Amino acid sequence: MLAWIVILCLIGLILVFAEMLIPGFGVFGILGSIFLVGTTLLVAKVYGMFSFLWTVAILIVVFVLLLIIVKKSGIYQKVILKEKQKAKDFDESILEGLQAQIGVTTSTLRPYGTAKFGEQMVDVCSDGDFIDRGEQVIVTQIKGKTVKVKKHEA
Repeated sequence: MLAWIVILCLIGLILVFAEMLIPGFGVFGILGSIFLVGTTLLVAKVYGMFSFLWTVAILIVVFVLLLIIVKKSGIYQKVILKEKQKAKDFDESILEGLQAQIGVTTSTLRPYGTAKFGEQMVDVCSDGDFIDRGEQVIVTQIKGKTVKVKKHEA
């Protein structure tokens, strides 16, 4: 029985670490957690509560040691994102002066898309209608970051 407990424990640890190192949907992590919980419950049932507590303590120590080993080995550096994204706040001043301007859609508005006003590309929203690419539109409303347009009837 002890061999099966050790095998379940190792499989659980491997699956949990696979989840940490391989981007995915969480299947490895869920299965690994099930294996580890199953291991500790099996130890509690077969060997008693004292052995259960020792197993939990050993699992925590092994997990921490594996984290340290992974971090020192360089694998950790290969799976983390190193660059930081520097997000800029949207500058609403670029939308000033667009009210009642006429532009051309550069994508189909369903109802969101893009339109070009002079040399400026703007994310726009139609008043609910689908507007095909290449159609002339006129700005009807600017509210915050949302530019509403409708099809321009020439």
